[in-house]
Amino acid sequence: MEFKVRDDINVRNRSLIDKKYKDYKKEDIAKFVAFYLDLILSVNDDKIGVGFGLLTLQSVAFMLALHKSGKEYTLLYHKGDHNFDDKKEYCDKIFLVGTFGGGVKLGINQLIANNLETFILTDTPEFELSALLYHRSDDLIFNFDKNKKTYVVIDKQIELLYPTEKIEGNSISAAMDNYFHEDDYCVLTRPFSHFGVATLSIYPAFFKAKNITLCPTFTDWREEYHNATHVHIDLKMMSGNCQLPKKLRMLTSGGYNFNSECLQYVTSRSDIENIVDCFGTIYCPPPLAIKRLVSNYQNLPFKWIHEFVKPSLVNDKLAFTTVDGDIFTDMRTSENGKITTSDVVVLEGTDFYFVGSAERFVRMNHIRYPVHLFEHLFKTRTGINDVSVQYENIDNIENPVIIISNIKDFATAYKFVDEFQVESKLKLSE
Repeated sequence: MEFKVRDDINVRNRSLIDKKYKDYKKEDIAKFVAFYLDLILSVNDDKIGVGFGLLTLQSVAFMLALHKSGKEYTLLYHKGDHNFDDKKEYCDKIFLVGTFGGGVKLGINQLIANNLETFILTDTPEFELSALLYHRSDDLIFNFDKNKKTYVVIDKQIELLYPTEKIEGNSISAAMDNYFHEDDYCVLTRPFSHFGVATLSIYPAFFKAKNITLCPTFTDWREEYHNATHVHIDLKMMSGNCQLPKKLRMLTSGGYNFNSECLQYVTSRSDIENIVDCFGTIYCPPPLAIKRLVSNYQNLPFKWIHEFVKPSLVNDKLAFTTVDGDIFTDMRTSENGKITTSDVVVLEGTDFYFVGSAERFVRMNHIRYPVHLFEHLFKTRTGINDVSVQYENIDNIENPVIIISNIKDFATAYKFVDEFQVESKLKLSE
């Protein structure tokens, strides 16, 4: 499966050299990818790790180069504290990809200064200048047909994430075929640190759209969002009251219950031609299936669009196989060679209605935490002991709500929810 960056692509990105937004053409991207590819190939260490910051052109170029290198690697995620120091035991060389802002940046710089042999920060003014002046260019053609494995560290253990890149390649193809258009102007802000966002919106945009703007921060978003005809939105953006263009050709979302409240939020701010809710899992990235929404909320089925991963049922819960057989056998969440989920569904052919989860959890930093563990982490991090997680029913689906008793604790609790990207409402007890 082959993808190519189009000849007339234009990417707006904030330069690290002069801090201004600039337009980058195919020739610039080709030099970025070539520069990072040679950097990656110069690393002789066996175990490569990747930790993510905010979304930039450099981060996209690095990840494209990492794919082209053919090297297997391990994704390193954190619990909202950007602490990568404790990940050294898993990898010989760790690339920190994207930019890091505020106090996080100081911590990252100190981490690198103390561990020069282990960590490499990909987004620096020096690397940007070297890349733009690089002596060769990449052809920007990318094949997703190798059985290269990708790993992830979860709960202090390395787990197999994708047993073959055919899964990612087919996700990219499904996105391009079902909700991207050649004339789209995509304004993107969700970084690679969101599980699945690469295949859901970043790579498809770079392989199909003509115009792209990358927004590392919400400040950048406020400057650039008005150009968009195609955006991807998440709960954090909605909770931060993000603005939308007056008119959109396409709005996508995914990774949580895009319910009637979410639908009302986006349609009250923009005249949107197409709204698509995308489905995926940590081990099978989106879009596996999509739901095309209308202005008035309806209980519609998800339509299966992935050609490599196929749905099935295990005890009324959604499970996955592939057209190549049971390649999921070596994965922790597999059962009889299938990836099993906690998602209860009604399967009709290859389409399904989502009923809810068989387990109660709270999603934090894109990872599902059981309620008791989330409450423990919340209390430990905030010092607020009088807290509980309750559930409210919206459109017949349970949604978590964090309940605190003291209004004096609200600001602290809100800061935690924001910084740790907790996908839940926050309320005071009545």
